Amino acid sequence: MKERLLFFFKYYAFWVLFFMAQKPLFMIWQHRLLGDVRWPDWFLVPWHGLPLDFSVAAYLTAVIGVLLCLSFWLNTRVIQKICDGITALFLVIALLAIVGDNGCFPSWGYHIDKDIFAYLATPREVLACAPWWLWLIGFMVFDVLFAVWWFVYRRWVQTETEAVPLKTRCYGTGLMLLLSVLLFLPMRGSVTVSTMNTGRAYYSPNRMLNLAAVNPVFNIVESLSENTFDSSRYRYMPSDEAGQIMHNLRPDSGQSGVRLLTTYRPNIILFILESFCATAWDVMPNLQRIASEGVYFNHIYANSYRTDRGVVAVLGAFPGGASGSVMLVPAKSQQLPQIGQVLKEEGYDLKFYYGGDEDFTNMRSFLVNGGFENRVCDRDFPLSDRLSKWGVPDHILLNYATQEIATRQSSNPHFDVVLTLSSHEPFEVPSKHYDNPYLNAIAYTDSCLGAFVDTLRQSPRWDSTLLVFVADHGYPYPEGIPNYDTLKYRIPLIFAGGAIQQPQIVSTLGSQIDWVPTLLHQMHLDAERFAFAKDLTDTIRTPYAYYHFVDGFTLITPSDTVIIEAVTDQPIIPAADSVSRAAHALTQYIYESL
Repeated sequence: MKERLLFFFKYYAFWVLFFMAQKPLFMIWQHRLLGDVRWPDWFLVPWHGLPLDFSVAAYLTAVIGVLLCLSFWLNTRVIQKICDGITALFLVIALLAIVGDNGCFPSWGYHIDKDIFAYLATPREVLACAPWWLWLIGFMVFDVLFAVWWFVYRRWVQTETEAVPLKTRCYGTGLMLLLSVLLFLPMRGSVTVSTMNTGRAYYSPNRMLNLAAVNPVFNIVESLSENTFDSSRYRYMPSDEAGQIMHNLRPDSGQSGVRLLTTYRPNIILFILESFCATAWDVMPNLQRIASEGVYFNHIYANSYRTDRGVVAVLGAFPGGASGSVMLVPAKSQQLPQIGQVLKEEGYDLKFYYGGDEDFTNMRSFLVNGGFENRVCDRDFPLSDRLSKWGVPDHILLNYATQEIATRQSSNPHFDVVLTLSSHEPFEVPSKHYDNPYLNAIAYTDSCLGAFVDTLRQSPRWDSTLLVFVADHGYPYPEGIPNYDTLKYRIPLIFAGGAIQQPQIVSTLGSQIDWVPTLLHQMHLDAERFAFAKDLTDTIRTPYAYYHFVDGFTLITPSDTVIIEAVTDQPIIPAADSVSRAAHALTQYIYESL
């Protein structure tokens, strides 16, 4: 009897200590992002993370509690082996989450959540996210941690149990059930209406310290239990008030302030550029040259932080949400209008070019709904051309697209979309110009874009062609900038090609979604169905840029910038009340529109 009780309490303490020990590991692993940490924070981070650790440990211990109840009536050795096997499984799962979280965090900027399961559906793309040596280090760290904690379990936790008399069995079963039920308290975190959530670990104005205190296993489980698009999570005011603020941000106009194009029905080639950030502009000589010959929008921000969200923003002019990807939920994404649908109604032929897997993150369903019945992806190329972990490198993809577009005989106008991939981690490209892997990959793709434009310039289609270059999202460069920093989200947007009337720079503040109404108004087409986007040449509309990061959002205006941590609803970067109110209203309006 006493052995079982001792095992129960030691087992719970084992998992609490296990999760506490991962906090210093995270802080050491992410020391570049954390910056200078005061010595008290090495104690405060684990301390404030304890509620989440208590909760996860309680869930794991509850399983053992049930088995201990059975051990009073069944073969104790068999039950002990089952406990050992389950503990080993728990350790494997927890360490996979912890090591994977630490490996992904520098580039993702947030703890892994349920989105990881969508990515796991395409293992090749997951493996392509990091170089082989980083995977090797991860597996080595996993093996060492598993060996250490398995030793701790076997040495100080594991307890041999023996059969007991019938009276003790009944008493012991009841007591063990009671203890297992009492685990509900640390699981839930309180007996009030409030339940356990990641916000319980937040204690510091330093967001990175708060993230260090969060239990990554709890974060994944919490994200699985959430309704991603639950508008109540972002309800800050009555809906009509949010709508009025939105109207003030975007008054009805529909007028284009300046003529950019020489034709109302150009052939359109849209380049969605993987991870092109404005802070890397110096290593994009070809885009600089193209921008100098076209219309360069030099004050543009991405609306989100991953390709699945960026493609929705670019093609659907929808900024997305802070807690989930619309593309991953076809029932939601199919409700959104897309520019492809508008152009198809106008007689355009549509085609999409991508060197990777079009089924990654449900992209195919989104494209089909947008009118892209004609698509090129990795399987359309021979295996010998799939030279990178992500698929076909950009020079091969763009050579293929160039030949098709330049020699096309159709009399219908065309809308072609090219999604690049070589500037995605792990930045493996076939040329070396810079020591920094990110800058080197950007420079490589930039050279591919230059070759594409130079070839197309010789085509008779050039004079009637509009080229649009826009990033899917930015990148944390310079290294070490916070995940929410405006530098990470600033991106290039360029209109170029023979259809451009004259070169110019447009410095209007805006988002990547704004290219859609900007183009449609140039074509004398209605853009009101794209409720969140605005014409960048329209002087009547209020200029602003909006983006979201994981559980947070930012509104940039010409006079002020506010960055809000959604978990606590506290400003990371404060601003005037009117700007903060507008940011809350816009976020609420986005969720209520889904």
